[in-house]
Amino acid sequence: MPTKRFPVEYAILGIIAEGPAHGYVLRKRLDAALGPFWNIATSQIYSALHSMADEGLVTVEVQEQAGRPPRNVYLATERGTRALFQWCVAPVRHLRDIRVVFMAKLYFLHHSSSNAVLTLIDAQAALLDRLLARVSQRKDLPTDDKTLAHLAIRFRVRQIRAAIDWLEECKRWILENEKGDTDEVQLA
Repeated sequence: MPTKRFPVEYAILGIIAEGPAHGYVLRKRLDAALGPFWNIATSQIYSALHSMADEGLVTVEVQEQAGRPPRNVYLATERGTRALFQWCVAPVRHLRDIRVVFMAKLYFLHHSSSNAVLTLIDAQAALLDRLLARVSQRKDLPTDDKTLAHLAIRFRVRQIRAAIDWLEECKRWILENEKGDTDEVQLA
């Protein structure tokens, strides 16, 4: 049975897939890429690196440094790059994950030469359409306050609709502004 990986591991793997990195460089690249919407603790980085090395998703190259301790440089393996791509193209299952995890997936797909970013947006919208249909049919929530139950369902419906509208805006913006921009790293 495959090991369950956490989204933070994929985020770190995505940065390493763009080029080899040691801890300090990895921290700076993570902050520059995902920092505005995802704060990843340094302890999470090193824990994820060890786990990914054990699973064969990254390799470690020890570099000697004059007058300083050696440093570990991490490189994505072919297996790691495939796992990253599979994660990137799968829509997130929960609406709450769009703000962080989905944004990271968009980042990595956008920085690859893959057209999969539009496919991901479509798949995420389809998943949210199904969720909207289910939530819209709900009449009640398990609470003794019927007003609260109604208002909570209406809030959820509006959240889902807003996310679907945003996905449509993302797709439109990419199609209008990113014609032919495919000079980045290849994930697939």
